Amino acid sequence: MKNFKTLLLITLISSFCLTAQNSNTKKADKHFARFEFVKAAESYYKLVEDGKADAYVYGQLAESYYNIFDTESAERYYAKALETSEKPEMVYKYAQMLKANGKYAESNTQMDKFATMRPADDRAMAYRKNPDYLPKILEQGKKFNVQNADFNSTQSDFGGTLQGDKLYITSGRNDSRKTYGWNDQPFLDIYTITKNTDDTYQEAVLANNKVNTRFHEGLVSFSPDGNTMYFSRESYFEKTYEKDSLSNTRYSQLYLFKATKLGDDWDTIESLSVNSQNYSVKNPAVSADGKTIYFASNKPGGYGDFDIYNAEINNDGTLGEAVNLGQKINTEGQEMFPYVSSTNTLYFSSNGHLGLGGLDVFYTKEIDGKVAPIRNVGIPINSNADDFAFIIDEETGEGFVSSNREGGKGSDDIYTFKKLQPLCDVMITATVLDDKTREPISGAAVSLYDDEGNKVVSKTTNDQGIAEFIVECEKDTELEVVMEDFESKKVQVKGTTDEENNVQISLDPIEKIIEPEQVVLAPIYFEFDKSNITAQGAFELDKLVQVMKKYPEMVIQATSHTDSRGPESYNANLSNRRAKTTVQYVISQGIEEARISGMGKGESEPKVDCSNGCTKEQHAENRRSEFLIVTDAVQQQY
Repeated sequence: MKNFKTLLLITLISSFCLTAQNSNTKKADKHFARFEFVKAAESYYKLVEDGKADAYVYGQLAESYYNIFDTESAERYYAKALETSEKPEMVYKYAQMLKANGKYAESNTQMDKFATMRPADDRAMAYRKNPDYLPKILEQGKKFNVQNADFNSTQSDFGGTLQGDKLYITSGRNDSRKTYGWNDQPFLDIYTITKNTDDTYQEAVLANNKVNTRFHEGLVSFSPDGNTMYFSRESYFEKTYEKDSLSNTRYSQLYLFKATKLGDDWDTIESLSVNSQNYSVKNPAVSADGKTIYFASNKPGGYGDFDIYNAEINNDGTLGEAVNLGQKINTEGQEMFPYVSSTNTLYFSSNGHLGLGGLDVFYTKEIDGKVAPIRNVGIPINSNADDFAFIIDEETGEGFVSSNREGGKGSDDIYTFKKLQPLCDVMITATVLDDKTREPISGAAVSLYDDEGNKVVSKTTNDQGIAEFIVECEKDTELEVVMEDFESKKVQVKGTTDEENNVQISLDPIEKIIEPEQVVLAPIYFEFDKSNITAQGAFELDKLVQVMKKYPEMVIQATSHTDSRGPESYNANLSNRRAKTTVQYVISQGIEEARISGMGKGESEPKVDCSNGCTKEQHAENRRSEFLIVTDAVQQQY
């Protein structure tokens, strides 16, 4: 991403170049000040070869390679510079380069050092809170199929916004443009590519000269009706820039513009009110309802290098005040390339949140006025390189992401992807305890049920009494726990977007449901006018089975009662059928027929006298099942 990311990192001229300069570094420093990092690296490296290198030269050489994403060279020279220098930001970048090169343990060593040097830094605090984050990201599994797009060139290509049958990308493939000193590639232009009905793409076509200029143009976004296109462009076109009096280098900003549809093309280019000659704004993204525009900016008052902001789009097309999305999203690093999907999920790229290296794609959404946890999209969308400009159609699960990872055709490539499984998931950690001793219960069977009552999976608790399940975000579930010698229990688990949901389940010893004259179960419900055993009824009756298996001399009489509503004879017959069905279920679970009998009592033995009227709750008390212990020898044990 070193073409367009570079474009708006102009404010990040290394502080190293302001100190330790001398006559030997004058030429290299001049290239560096002009963001000509390829030439700067060549000049600094010549000083290394000539034996004239010191911490400053090594640092500048590392910065030059960092800016053109030569991670191996940047790693090597950061290490050399840090032999005699201890700059916190250099330590952080060194950690990033180590991570980009797959050296995760070494990267964490440098992150430990960085966190010690800057304990109050957001990046340091996030690392201290979760130092083992890398395995968690990698273990999420591959939730996407990612393929390099056929339309990439040998130059930088990124973006990917579909509008109708046209795909809009940003590319440096225009060889008629002069090259940009940052990476010696042509300036960036906006191209359109027609998508065929068979999902193949035609040749890329340069957008008109109202949109493209001889300066950089960047990513695009559209109003819902497709009649307004938002895009970014260098402020040189507005003749707005600052000039360094010593190097004569001109420093531009990035501005946001909008173009209006005229027939099949674009016209009437307008600068937006959020622009300022004092800072850059870039990466526009319009919300699905067209009421809000999101963008990245390094305007003063933010939390880091670039932060994500939004602004209201008024009915007349003007913009409201830019609002920073806050410290939960923005860090002391860079947050860029926002995209808000049709589900109001915010996707963005960051090197400040914990990732795999370089820029990673993250996502979150606002729920009840609060920002949900920031989550890493994971592999293979993210790599140890820069991954950015993520756009997804939530209905089809298809989209585009850009990356400068190894194996591409150019410095940045566009990748198509297809979502294979839900992106957002929650780890439910169920801990089962003995309610009496508070000790963990090993070997308990824990079953997960979905929000429609279907059993999804069953697991057995480990030595710590723990069973873990991964479920989709915001989905209500239920856990059922069964353990010999303990009363079974069901627990409702409310859906959440938190990454982890810890659920503690305490089981009572099975004896707790045994009273002197009966085994007390929760109410067993039947469907209206039916007598078949439901799933809820089976769950309760299994407790009775468990008790009877533990005490083989126990004999039970099951009675079924109704309320007084309805004809007396009807209630008597219905209760009798339900009592017999209850008995048959218990026998089916391995209990001898001689040990259990059933009888329907109808409305003859009410628990609450309803002769003068009853509430719904009182009627429910009368609709009950009772399990009486009828063997005296057994009764004496309780």
